[in-house]
Amino acid sequence: MPPHDRTPSRHVLLTLTALAALLSAGSLACAQPFPDQYAIFEMGNLGGTYAEGAGLNNRGWVTGFATFPGDVYYHAFLSNGKEIRDLGTLGGTKSRAYDVNDFGEAVGWSTEAGGSFLDERAFLWRPDEGMIYLGSLGGTDSEAHAINNSGTVVGWAEFEIGYPSGYHAFAWHKGRMLDLGALYSETWSVAWDVNETGVAAGYSGYFDGQYESWRAVMWTAPNELINLGVLGEGFHSKALGLNDIGQVVGESNYRDGLSGWHAFLWQDGVMQDIHGGSGLPNSGAWDVNNDGVVVGGRSEYPQHEGFIWTPSTGMLNLTDLRPQKSGWIIVGARDINDFGQITGEATRTSVPDATLAFLMSPVYPSFDLSQPSPAVAGKMNGIRATNVEPGAKVYFVYGFEGGGTLIPTCDVTVNALQIDNAQVAGSAIADVNGVAELRGRVAKNMSGRTLLFQALIPSSCEISNLVVQRFE
Repeated sequence: MPPHDRTPSRHVLLTLTALAALLSAGSLACAQPFPDQYAIFEMGNLGGTYAEGAGLNNRGWVTGFATFPGDVYYHAFLSNGKEIRDLGTLGGTKSRAYDVNDFGEAVGWSTEAGGSFLDERAFLWRPDEGMIYLGSLGGTDSEAHAINNSGTVVGWAEFEIGYPSGYHAFAWHKGRMLDLGALYSETWSVAWDVNETGVAAGYSGYFDGQYESWRAVMWTAPNELINLGVLGEGFHSKALGLNDIGQVVGESNYRDGLSGWHAFLWQDGVMQDIHGGSGLPNSGAWDVNNDGVVVGGRSEYPQHEGFIWTPSTGMLNLTDLRPQKSGWIIVGARDINDFGQITGEATRTSVPDATLAFLMSPVYPSFDLSQPSPAVAGKMNGIRATNVEPGAKVYFVYGFEGGGTLIPTCDVTVNALQIDNAQVAGSAIADVNGVAELRGRVAKNMSGRTLLFQALIPSSCEISNLVVQRFE
């Protein structure tokens, strides 16, 4: 991975400059995805059977945690899809990362040498410095949950108020940890996210005169909290993500007690219930990008599914948007970046008894690919790409399983193939009518097998639709 560098990449520049113009114009930075328009990549593991993607930056890098063989110990990791890096610990046996910014700085918590396996110490990991302990507010335990591109970190930390001690949300910047405060002096608070303007979101203890509960809150400055409220007749709410235009997402129960949790989107003082879709009764939203696209999870134990939500589509099951014949089942979606890429945890039929960290990346077909014809093994078959720029060299690729393959010389945020381990079958030049055709004999041993096909133009990072064909 590249060394620590404060020089903005083109992705950072898009986010921080062009984004403002796009949002003010009411347009989206990229088209909304439709079914079958994602590539999906496994982000690696550390030898165990569990890995979870928790944070994602605008370069497509994923951070989270993964277990070692035996699944007893786990470490925070950072993966760019090509390699996974063990971020280590502060001397203990466990660490967990929650977020990564565009400079590759990750945050989370770790145990210390000689400490209890229950101890948690907030850390900042930098590519050129390794893991740094951020301290606390006077107590011992702390967790870091999010970091922005300015290097501001938020989370929670213990402070001493006699026995027992309590904890408050904090903001850490350049070595200084500030107590963000809580709704009331005698209650607690947790910060879960921070945007590029330094506004944080989380939740805080709330006392209505009779009962103690918790409320989703937004910090505009230390000790300046906005109570975001609850859905319906609920008692509790949590803010888990926010974007740069002031939209906040999370979860709230909407009736008495702790039952009935729904995902919400809060904006301009209004908390909107965005639950819907499948019959699963509970949902929670974990993140929202600067296009207002929300991701999270729906559940009814033991069933869990990741979702994506837009105002026009409502909640969609991410498993329904996977590439065909991929075997991926999206269990939860934890983060979404400004390119519409998503990370979280999933299972896959080809890797039984394992939970995998993934990256789902939207793809944008710009020309058409036909079905192979006559689709008979042992005979000459043809496959056509149409609506291609005349004179362009088109490569035809195939594979046996849906998933993701990087296009040579193309960034994953631009486009990717929707086939695992894609192999080149051949190439052709598009004629004056924009048609490129590949003909060849399909091996006899392909009879009864299903193949996936896609075409691409590497020079421009263009791809076709995905085609699935069973050969007679």
